[in-house]
This record gives sequence, C-alpha cells and structure tokens, in this order.
Amino acid sequence: MARVSQIIKELRRRNVFRSGAAYVVVAWLMVQASDILLETFAAPAWAMRAIVIALALGFPVVLILAWVYEITTQGVKRTAQVSEGEVISAHEGRKIDFVIIGVLIVAIAFFAVDRFRWIEFGTVPSMDLPSIAVLPLANLSGDPEQEYFSDGMTETLITELSKIAALRVISRQSVMQFKDTNESLPEIARKLNVDAVVEGSALLIGERVRITVQLIEAATDEHLWADTYDRDLSDVLAIHSDVASTVAREIRIAVTPEEAARLANVREVNPEAYRLYLLGQHHSNNWEPSELDKAIRYFQQALALDPQFAQAQMGIADVYGAIAFYGYIPPREAWEKSRSAAALARELDNNLPNAQGINAKTFFYYNWDWKQAEEEFQRALSINSNNASAHQFYAWFLTGMGRTEEALTSIRRALELEPLVLSAHLTASDVFYYSHQYDRAIAQLRETLSLFPNEPFSLSRLGWSYVQKGMFTEAIAEMERAVTLSPDTPEHRWMLGHAYASAGKTSEARKNLDDLHSLAKNRYVLPYGIALIHTGLGEYDEALESLERAYQDRNSWMPFLQVEPRLDPLRSDPRFQDLLRRMKLLE
Repeated sequence: MARVSQIIKELRRRNVFRSGAAYVVVAWLMVQASDILLETFAAPAWAMRAIVIALALGFPVVLILAWVYEITTQGVKRTAQVSEGEVISAHEGRKIDFVIIGVLIVAIAFFAVDRFRWIEFGTVPSMDLPSIAVLPLANLSGDPEQEYFSDGMTETLITELSKIAALRVISRQSVMQFKDTNESLPEIARKLNVDAVVEGSALLIGERVRITVQLIEAATDEHLWADTYDRDLSDVLAIHSDVASTVAREIRIAVTPEEAARLANVREVNPEAYRLYLLGQHHSNNWEPSELDKAIRYFQQALALDPQFAQAQMGIADVYGAIAFYGYIPPREAWEKSRSAAALARELDNNLPNAQGINAKTFFYYNWDWKQAEEEFQRALSINSNNASAHQFYAWFLTGMGRTEEALTSIRRALELEPLVLSAHLTASDVFYYSHQYDRAIAQLRETLSLFPNEPFSLSRLGWSYVQKGMFTEAIAEMERAVTLSPDTPEHRWMLGHAYASAGKTSEARKNLDDLHSLAKNRYVLPYGIALIHTGLGEYDEALESLERAYQDRNSWMPFLQVEPRLDPLRSDPRFQDLLRRMKLLE
C-alpha cells in the first residue's frame, strides 16, 4: 500500500496527472473543431476517425513525456537533471490546475447546452425518426421560365438529404403542394408531420448559381441555421452535398461513414448539360405522354454534351418506366428501353440513389422474377430508406404476392414520406381492394377524395369496390364522373365498361368496348382492360384471348392476376391456371 502511495505521490510531483488532464481537454476541443472544419471542407469519412485514433495514441506518449520531463522555472528539462530550486512552486501549480478546471467547466457547459438543444429538438426522446421537409426554393429571377431551375434545386436537395437513413425526408411531390403558398410554416409542418423545414431561394445567372437556405424548427419557428452558397453551376452538386451534411450536423443526426461517402461523392457537371437535365426532370414530373416525350429529349441532349452524366441516363430509364406503367406504348417495348437505359446508367455510376428501384420495378413488371424483384426492392430500401417510390411499389409487389400485412406496413411508410401524394393514397386503397377488404378500400378512397376532390382515379377505384359489393348504381355513378373528368384516359373507360357489364347493362358495356377498339387504332390500349369487360359480359374465351395478349405485351396489371377479384369467374379455367403457372404465380 505504501508502495502505491509513493508511486501516486511521484506521479503528482512529476505533473503526470496534470499533463493527462490538460491533454484530454485539448484533445476534446480538437475533436469539436475538427467536426466543424471537416464538414466545411467536405473531408472524407475516414478523416475524423484518423484524428480520433491519433489523439488516442498520443495520450500514453504525453504521460511518458510528463514522467521523463518536467516544466521548471528554466524551461523544460529531464526530471533527473532538475534541481530543487528549479521546481515550479505549489502556487504556480495551482494556477495551472485552475486553468485546466476552468477549461473543463466551459467544455462541460458547452456540451450540456448542446445536449439540451438536441433533446429539445425532439430527436432523442422520440422513437420516431426525426423528420424534415425541403419546401420549394423560391425563384428569385422573376422569370417564370426559370421555375424549372428552382424546382430542380429543391428536388436535388431532397435527394441528398434522403441519403441519410436516420432522417425522415418528405418527398418532392408532397412539398410541391406548398409552392407559392401563403400558409404559415408551423401549419405546413403540421400537415407534413415534420420536426423541421428547410426553405430558401435559388438564382441562376449565366453559369453562376446562388442558393440561400435556412433551417427552421417547425414547432417554434426558430431559425437554427442559414447560409448562402455562390458558386459556378458546374459545382452545384457539391453545394447540395454541403447543405445536407450541415443540416444533419445542426439537428444532431448521426451520419454513417457509408452515407458520408455517398454525400461526398460528387462530380463537376457540364453547366449546359445540367441545365438540360433539370429541364428533363421538370417535364418528367408531368405524366402526360407529350411531357414525357419532352423529358426524354432533354435527357438525351444532356447526354450528348456529357456522355458520363449518369443521372441523365437514369432519367431516361425512369421516364420509360413510367410510359410502360401507364401503357402509353406497348409495355414490353417501353420496359426494354427502360432496362437498357438503367444498365447504361449503372455502368456510369452504380451508386445512383434510384438505380435499384428501377431494377426492382423491371423485375416486377417486366421479367416477372418475383424473387429477384423482392431482393432489389429490399436493396433499394437498404440504400435509401427515404425512397417513397420504392416503398410504394414494394407495397404493390407484396399485394400482388398476396402478402397483405406486409404491404400495409410498406404503404404506411410511403405515406409518412409522401402524405400529400395521390399515388400513395391510391396504392393504400389497392392493398385493401385486392385483399377483398372493400369497406376499408372505400373508406381510404373517401379520405383520398377529401384531399383531392373529384380526382378521376380515386372515383374509378371507388367504383371497383362498389361493384364487388353489388352496389352497381353507386359504382357506375362514380365511374361516369371519372370518364367525364378525364375522357382521354382509356383506363376509366374499361373500368366503367366492366361495371356496366357486371350490372347487366350489356349495350352500354358493348359501346364502351367498341369505343376502346376504335381508340386502339390510334394509340395503345391495354388488352387487360378489354379482358375485364369480356369477363363481365361472360365472354370468357374472348377474355382469355385478351389476357394472352396482355401476357405477351407485359401489361403492368398482370402481376395482380392472382389477386384480381374481377377475374374470379375465370379462375377455374385450365387456360387461366396455365397463365398463372407461366407467370410463376402458381406452383
């Protein structure tokens, strides 16, 4: 015991404890400063780890040096060479102790305040993910022709923030509902169910871009952080990466090394190619055939200027996927083009955020490889858990496979990310409809119509469930409204045709059938819809012939063949069973 006391006394005399405490304080301050500086200069993810490791290795070195050397009135000397008169006095030693204690108190106070702000923001006590919405950036140019640029900047920032799994990021389609709104920020946050919002502006002048952003806590309307970025357009992707990293730091979100690497993985872009890419994005968000054609042309022009521009190539894949899904041209043709463009995009950059999502949809709607489709959906969601579209299409996949509870879990997640997006609400109703929960489907659609009054697809789907409940008058009324509101959409016509046939209104059903055959002379009409009308009329041979054409064309409705209640009259037919087997929906 005496030996231990003697060692402790000697350690004190040689200032080993004092040196160790001082080193810990300085090291802590260096880590805090590095955290800020490394983010500012977009340092790689390993840089912070290297600093921490170096500081940890330095600690025993400092203790050894404190044992071997001593601070004296004559400077630093080896302990063995220090005379008694050169040792610093106890009074001077206490001064050093007070300095160390003072710095420690300041450090602890800073940490406590920082921690309190973290808790106050709501990220620690809540089991839910912290949530954020990027409101549409204002177009400061005053030129309506520049709206595509500010909208594109908004979408790109959402994409960057979505790379952080610990953050729930509201989708573009939901936030765009608040473009040019007069609603207060707390009211918008309440509707989107988020903790914080990012708002700001974007201005493009020649090849210079200025983006101003501010982070605001939703509940208190308190400004947490703001900054302005003024750079060349070629450096625009780095701006968004910087903003995303800063926002994560300001609200104390843990960014994994992999996520940090993805955020830091930016390249300079050809300014004109990037401008064309944003125009392509702008038109791709309007699902009309003519707008999608424009989107493809802009993406192709961007690639002509910059053949390595992977996002533009993936833009083409996305658009052809939408064209296939909506049946604007024969789906087989569109899915082939989508698959080819996606493959080229992955060759250029295999880390694109939506690459796996396109893969999954291709395996689901085109290849009918259910195992591979599920693996791709899960891979897409593991890379980006904020991918609302992937959650939504995964819900459709699970519905087609008859896995209702899993589908409901997936669509609930999609609705958290895109609470004001029509397609997510329609998918929720589809899950109920295909699982024969017609009352729940009707309730879901009434809620959808309260958000989107007189929306044609919601009205048509309401009719689906009414037909299955034998409420033909109500079904036909809703579907006729849908056709009146959207007369150029074939889908509403064949849904109404099936309702007429099911209600025994044969002449009306045949007229719809004739109208669709006439329309098919000028544009593609899904054979699946024709098959539904024939089924309602009891013309099962004609229905099965149409389903065979739908099989050959890879119609997007075919993956739901096993759960489609409107085709129940065909289910016992050997030809229908064979169709299910060929699609690998039946063992």
